[in-house]
Parts: sequence; C-alpha cells; structure tokens
Amino acid sequence: MDTDEAGARAVRAVRACGVSKRFGHVAALRDVDLVLRPGEIHALLGENGAGKTTLVRILAGLEQPDAGSLHVWDEPVGELDARDARRLGVALVQQHFTLVPTLTAAQNLVLARPTNALVPPARVAGQRLGALVERYGLAVRDGVPAAQLSVGEQQRLEILRALDADARVLLLDEPTAVLTAGEADGLLAIARQLADDGRAVVIITHRLREVIDGCDRVTVLRDGAVVLADAPVADQTVASLADAMVGRAMVHERRRPADLPTDAPVRLAVHNVCRGLLRDVSFDVRAGEVLGVAGVDGNGQAELEAVLAGIEPADDGTVELDGTALPEDPRARVEQRIAYIPSDRYRTALVRAMSLADNLELGRGAKWRARRSARRRAVAPRLAAWDVRSAGAAAPVRSLSGGNAQKLVLSRELDATPDAVITCHPTRGLDPGAATTVADRLLDAAADGASVVWMGAELEEVLAVAHRVIVLSGGRVAGEFEWPFDRSTIGLAMGGHA
Repeated sequence: MDTDEAGARAVRAVRACGVSKRFGHVAALRDVDLVLRPGEIHALLGENGAGKTTLVRILAGLEQPDAGSLHVWDEPVGELDARDARRLGVALVQQHFTLVPTLTAAQNLVLARPTNALVPPARVAGQRLGALVERYGLAVRDGVPAAQLSVGEQQRLEILRALDADARVLLLDEPTAVLTAGEADGLLAIARQLADDGRAVVIITHRLREVIDGCDRVTVLRDGAVVLADAPVADQTVASLADAMVGRAMVHERRRPADLPTDAPVRLAVHNVCRGLLRDVSFDVRAGEVLGVAGVDGNGQAELEAVLAGIEPADDGTVELDGTALPEDPRARVEQRIAYIPSDRYRTALVRAMSLADNLELGRGAKWRARRSARRRAVAPRLAAWDVRSAGAAAPVRSLSGGNAQKLVLSRELDATPDAVITCHPTRGLDPGAATTVADRLLDAAADGASVVWMGAELEEVLAVAHRVIVLSGGRVAGEFEWPFDRSTIGLAMGGHA
C-alpha cells in the first residue's frame, strides 16, 4: 500500500464517541463508540432491542443523541439532521420501508432524489430505475403501485434509492432479511463493490454467516452498550459472535415437527385459486401439519398471502376450513380462529401510534370493553412470556425495535389456540434465539392441531420446520415435496425447471 492510499484509509468516515440515548426510562444506548472506515464493511450485531437501529438512525440524522459526539469524514457535526446527513453522503436503508405505496418504483426512486428540485418526467424516471437495476442486479417491477410489490421487491427498491443517491456512507438495517440466499449473496457482493470503491458500509443482520463471509469488522451491542468493539471479523466465528450477542454460550437446535397421524384430517383446503399472478393454485393442509411454501420472491407469494388472510378476494377458486368456505373478510377469519402473521407487520398487523396493550387487543372485539388500565395490567405477563422488550404496556409500538414488534404480533396471534395459522416471514428481523423461539411456538400450534402455512424467503428455514413443501413458480404450484427433502430438486423447481 503506497503512502497516498494509506492516508486515504486512515480517514474515518464516521466516528461516534460516547453516544447515549434514552426513550423514557429505557436506555437504548449507553456510552457507545463506533468507527466506520472507507473501504470496509462493518457489521453491527446484537439481540432485538440492543440499540442497533437507534444507533444508525442517529448516524443518519433521524434521531438526536442525549449525549456524545459525532464526526463525519473527520469533521465534527453538531445537531445532525437528515438533510445534513444526506449532504455529507450518509444514507440509511431502514428495516421498515419508507416507500409511498401509491407510487410506482420509478416514482419512489426520483422522489427521494429529484433533479434540480423537480421530479423528472416518467420516461426519465423509468430510465434511471432501469439503469440501476441493470447495474446492481436488484430486480424491481415498475409500472405498478409500490403497495403491489412483494416485500423482497420493496426491500430492493429501498436499496436502489440509497445507491441512486451515491452515498459515501451506506447504512443497511437488516437488508437481507426478506431476500433469498442467492439474492443476499448478490447484495453482499454489491456491498463489497461499494466498499472497494471507497465507501463505508454498515450492515445490521442476524444472519451471522453473512458477517463471517462478507464483512471486515464487527461491533456487538448488548442492552445498549458495546460488548465487542471494532473487532476484525477474521478473528471471530459464528459461535463467538452469537455468544457475544447474548453473553452466554448459545445452542439453538431447530426441532423437527411431530410426525403426523396417518388419519389426520384436512383442515385448510385451497381449490383452484386465481389472483394476480396466481393461476389455479390448489393444496391442502392437514390438522397438525406445517406446509412450507417456497419460491423465489415475486412468484405469487404476496397474492397467496392476501387471499389466505382474506385481505383480497380470489378472482376464482375457494379457501375452506374444515370443509366450509371461508368468508372474504379478515375480521370474520379472526372469528374463525385463523391466526395471521403478515410479511409486513406495520402495514397489516400493527398501529405504530397505539400502545402495546391496545395493539394486542386489535381484532379481539369484546375485550375492548375493559378499562385501558386493566388491559395494560392483563397483557404484562404475555409481554414477559414473549420477551417483548419495551418501556411497558402503555408504550407506543413505534418505540419498539423491529424484532420486538414481530414478537408482539406473534404473542397476539398465538395467544388463543388457532385452528389455522397463515405466517409469512415470521422470523424476519429476529435474532437467532428469538427466531428459534418463534419456530418452536409455531410448531406448538401445529402440535395442538392447527394447520400451519409457512411462507418464507429462507429455504433452509422452511425445510427445517415443514412436513411438506410446495414451490410457487410463475404463480403456479411447480412441485410438491415430502420430507426428507431433496434440496437440489426443490431448487430446480424454484428456478422453473421442475
């Protein structure tokens, strides 16, 4: 390395010193130091609620620290707001999407970075989006409202918006949570390319193998404090990182679902359903069975989720529970004891401004008659049982980390014994321990007789929990597979080569 290159690498893109932040009586960050360098990918790890998202929001000017100092490119910054951060080249891709749902992908792209304070015409916007898709290989459909994009497509669009801004410091909060393994590998390759070009890249992830395979340095937070500071990834293992996150040795072995009785009856039946991309999709799920739905994102999973949950009607076909056609109304399906864990918890499952207690009672009708104080006291044991870390039952949902918000949804949906469970990306944003707990609870629901439909982006996870797997490709069922699974055959089906 020559002198000029060494000098460039000595510059620190971001330096945070003694950063602290409280929300009410909860200390989100406690005297945190962090250094980001150009040319490196820095992993930021921790359990749900450890303070990771709060820290990157402070770096992006979306939150103000209570104490501490920030330097960007070795220049001190005072009250850093979002506009200042963008001007300094800092861009954050948030875990929860910030897209305008009624606008197309191209419109959302140019809205984030207009030209000369004006939004360019549709043709120019489409060309800009097309160029970014071609350059980075992050496929996103244009011409439809963002609300109709799959969760994976929305994630890719958020990343493209940051790349369009040509950020010199790129903060990625759980960017691979809803991507397939191949897409995640591609994103990590893009992050490496950006780092090699002199950018500083931060990745928050719970996929520890991604850290070992693709990152240079790592910082671990626990309960808002740094417990592993600026460590070379080469000196770490998956096990050592997991142990640092929780402060003890971790063993999270996924259990297989219980064997099904040969005479287990069919509970949930889908007959020739058509909706959007879906074409004549049929399958059934027996009592106590976990059916995995695998496929490359964007092959009809979003439409199937909406139909099963009653959010959108099928254009054709029926969905039955115990031989009776289900009403096309989400509330009625709640009354039919169908639990629903959606792919996008904030769009479909939670109201951010409402308290944890009130969100736990959404859709539960008669319980609203109880006094608010009584409801808050009543839900406290449920929050504790699910380890939902918060400022209390009266705190607004917007104060929760993503993983704790997901656990809140699960605690509500699985509180009563359901007859069927529709779950989509249920472990998205969860640390390894919490993800194992969620899988166990869903297997418990199946063991109690529920039919469980598990749609997920991570094939290995789907195969680990399912009795049987169907593959969606091009909106059709491209194959049905029994355990033990042949991964190569399932992979071919996912690619449309069954």
